[in-house]
Amino acid sequence: MKMAIFASISILLLCGVVSAYDTEISWIHGDDPPDFSRTPENPTTADLIYFTVPTDVFFNQWTAERALGGTPSLMVDPVAREIELWFQGPADEGGMFVDPDSVCGLEGHFGLLEEGTWLLYVHFPGTIWFDSFEVSPPTPLISGRVRTSGGAGIGGVSLTFSNGGGSTVTDSSGFYTKRVAEGWSGTATPSKGDYIFSPSQRSYLDVISDIPDQDYVGLTVPPPAKDYFTEYFSSDEDIFDLSNRSVMFTPTTDGTFYSGSQQEIKKLPTDPAGGKKLELGDDDYELVQLNGTETVFIFSSSFASFYVGSNGYITFTEGDNEHSESLPSHFDLKRISALFEDLNPSDGGLVSWKELADRAVVTWENVPEYGSGNSNTFQIEMFFDGRIQLSWLTIEAVNGIVGLSDGLGVPGDFEETDISEKYPLLPPVLMNFTEHFSSEADTFDLSNRTIMFDPTTDKTSYSVTQKKITQLPTNPAGGTELELGDDDYVFVKLGGQATVSIFGSVFASFYVGSNGFITFTEGDDDYSESLADHFRTLRISILFEDLNPSGGGLVSAKQLADRVAVTWENVTEYSGSGSNTFQVEMFLDGRIQLSWLGIEVDNGIVGLSDGLGVPEDFEELDFSEL
Repeated sequence: MKMAIFASISILLLCGVVSAYDTEISWIHGDDPPDFSRTPENPTTADLIYFTVPTDVFFNQWTAERALGGTPSLMVDPVAREIELWFQGPADEGGMFVDPDSVCGLEGHFGLLEEGTWLLYVHFPGTIWFDSFEVSPPTPLISGRVRTSGGAGIGGVSLTFSNGGGSTVTDSSGFYTKRVAEGWSGTATPSKGDYIFSPSQRSYLDVISDIPDQDYVGLTVPPPAKDYFTEYFSSDEDIFDLSNRSVMFTPTTDGTFYSGSQQEIKKLPTDPAGGKKLELGDDDYELVQLNGTETVFIFSSSFASFYVGSNGYITFTEGDNEHSESLPSHFDLKRISALFEDLNPSDGGLVSWKELADRAVVTWENVPEYGSGNSNTFQIEMFFDGRIQLSWLTIEAVNGIVGLSDGLGVPGDFEETDISEKYPLLPPVLMNFTEHFSSEADTFDLSNRTIMFDPTTDKTSYSVTQKKITQLPTNPAGGTELELGDDDYVFVKLGGQATVSIFGSVFASFYVGSNGFITFTEGDDDYSESLADHFRTLRISILFEDLNPSGGGLVSAKQLADRVAVTWENVTEYSGSGSNTFQVEMFLDGRIQLSWLGIEVDNGIVGLSDGLGVPEDFEELDFSEL
């Protein structure tokens, strides 16, 4: 019997389990012996280590103490870097204590230890075991907070880190920390029932240092009760109200239910240009086959093909030419109705589809109703991860059905969903991202503010949020000074495999201009700010103004694990007056953050340019009012 005990203890020792300052050991009662376990396998200076030891040969704790020579204790010598686990005794020979529950093992935890090589000694009566092990420095720490839009912390949010990064859960105040292996790359995704999160995930590349402030905002969604994701616009008192809106349906883990969110839009999320035209007549449909092994989903069912109906819907198990919208018709098949109405593509407009890397997209452009000269433009995006997005621009039809159907018939307890009211409205996806401070009546008003541009799924547009700050988000200390003269620029090459992006274009390098901007395809020494110059090339204008770093101040660049930051500190105008401190952070996941502290210039341009020239419909964006 004792040999079996010693054998199980030796497994513990050979695996290198250690103990230290914060220790705890206790007996485990029960009928089922635990398997030996220890976590984490490779301890660091930041770890508590948890373990269990099977001792199921004993009837109870009293007999275990008698056989091993007492209750175990842990002692640590931090100078000699030695740890000892003692079984001292013999146990008290007094009155016999009989626990009604058998002893099924020993459990405990220990830590923390300083970096280096340690020796572990375990003493049994007449026997000494020993083992050596390494304690390493802690790996990079990713940390942040998950909160509501009002600032309250959200506890119990699970954050899953891909590529073997593990997971963690927020505390009651919404804070979380997660250590990842040095050099880890992957994504972090928050999840909790009845919430959607912005951003929906964060991406990381070659993490080599701590990354703080990785925050998320959680928005509550309706509980899964009597939401059939369908709205019927059926009368003069109930007319279509989703023009210039986009609604995203995100499936639950099992795919049987969805959460919804919406955004205001000014153009379709996916540009239909280059798509394949579908030759659809009146009350017609056409089969579309996806390439390769890709599939789309609806209510947990996957399909490698689907049918596009001329009357504003997609079906899956069979084609449909029904033109008279009704709830029984909508629910008789698995269906996505973007605008189930009697439309006639053969009388005008265009229906097309295109397959991208992550989705299949069907677009109805300027399609009229049957017998009418009106125009209706809308789009269905079916993402290969199960999400479904419906988007509408100008809709001149008054009636129609919008929503998702599981094909099981009209639910017995069906209640119409008021889509425009029920689903939370996310920050708007904007089309123009530029403000021109150009006169005494329109002076710079973004001091002590930071603005985050968060790219949409297809990376071609952004949602924008802003908040007040008292210091720059990235400390420029330790950055590389950029030797910039007046009206000058320098080339910056990113280290490793890092890349930054703007409007979906990816770059491993960029140009820093002395006059407060970043360009990508070429350097620029322009000093006279104008909308034409700003929009002439792909550009981030943090403060496009005639500045002169050679006359005072410092411009520096600093690359971190998840971003590169360029900072202008106390840079003066060309006239030699004033002091201006501002920063751009280009995150490796596509986000762009602009921040300003003290700004003494009055004029200048702030924003992003896609390099396609001043948009015809350009309207200046007032960032301070976001």
